Amino acid sequence: MYANDDTWKKLQAFLPERNRIGSCCAPVETFSSFGAADIHLDVYNEQNNNGITLVLFHGVGGNGRLLSFVAVPLARLGYKIVCPDLPGYGYTEYEGVPTYTTWIDAGVHIVRRELPRCKKLFVLGLSAGGMLAYNIACSVRGVSGVIVTTLLDNRFKEVREYSAKNKVQARIALPLLPFIPRFIRRLKIPVRTVTNMKAIVNDERILSLLLRDKRGAGSSVYLGFLCSMMESVPAAEPEAFGLPLLLCHPEKDRWTPERISRLFFDRIRGAKELRVLENAGHFPIEQPGIGQLEEAVLSFINKYYRGTHGIKKI
Repeated sequence: MYANDDTWKKLQAFLPERNRIGSCCAPVETFSSFGAADIHLDVYNEQNNNGITLVLFHGVGGNGRLLSFVAVPLARLGYKIVCPDLPGYGYTEYEGVPTYTTWIDAGVHIVRRELPRCKKLFVLGLSAGGMLAYNIACSVRGVSGVIVTTLLDNRFKEVREYSAKNKVQARIALPLLPFIPRFIRRLKIPVRTVTNMKAIVNDERILSLLLRDKRGAGSSVYLGFLCSMMESVPAAEPEAFGLPLLLCHPEKDRWTPERISRLFFDRIRGAKELRVLENAGHFPIEQPGIGQLEEAVLSFINKYYRGTHGIKKI
């Protein structure tokens, strides 16, 4: 499986030593069957962990192995980390055309699988995985908190314009998606032709590497998945969301700037915190942002694991 893939291996050279996969913190690959899906998982610290589990979700054009830069430093500290490949990406196999609901259902399945095995469970989502993590937390009881790098509500015009490859596509093509016939929804197109994938990372060398990854940003996506994602509605309105939430937004995100996440985040009335990851792009691997992400996650977990709910409200 990933032992035979070069993308994540070459990515290691661009990461700080602490965030690289090594002999002391390498994931174990396994699968979990769910409906029409055979979900591939990278699991860190399956046995020797501190009782706290984080389930990490990638976004469009990603996969679970590419989240190792987040998983590894947390695994070094004793947390159990689970990184699934969502249907359509990585080594997960799926029969049929996956939809955004498929992603939510798969995430709920993984969370329910892990809850009996830990004391506390947090979900963490990067990019489109942020709203996915939010929806999953709304759909299953037992999640202790939600950590995201973006919160993209596609009901907002500005969000759709940034999500698409360009504004013309967002204003003309996206409104037509609901009218696409079912048989056409089974067609696959390169993900880079319908999204602003060139803004996924700010380093041109890493961008070139990721765009060649056929299990991630260089893959193709079903039109049916895009339709379902753009038509999706959050599982709960932010005013009704009751779990603590941490938004760690990259400062130099050229794909989804902070203000479009704030359209949703600012409406959350419960406990929440905003941290800006300095100098970091959408794929937040730059210093000091990559270290600030780890620090913010640890602080957030400590507050809610130890029961001290002193999180700052925005």
